[in-house]
Amino acid sequence: MKDLSKARDEIDNIDTQIIKLFEQRMDIVKDVANYKIENNLPVLDSSRENMMLEKNLKKITNEEYKKYYFSVLKGFLEASKEMQKEIIAHKK
Repeated sequence: MKDLSKARDEIDNIDTQIIKLFEQRMDIVKDVANYKIENNLPVLDSSRENMMLEKNLKKITNEEYKKYYFSVLKGFLEASKEMQKEIIAHKK
């Protein structure tokens, strides 16, 4: 087993990378929201969401982690939809 302090440092470094990627993702979500405004599309696209969940869960090679990644991805999707709703509400 690794030293606890070293393991936590590694987690902190990974979290920093995740934060950067999350910010990039949310920047793109803004573009998606603006596209949906221009094209009068709803925030929720269930078929896209289901396809994305299925596709990304297949990328997890460790079966033990799939249910946890599912929760993380659902959280990302909820945050994305919430941001889109806020952007759309402010532009009306």
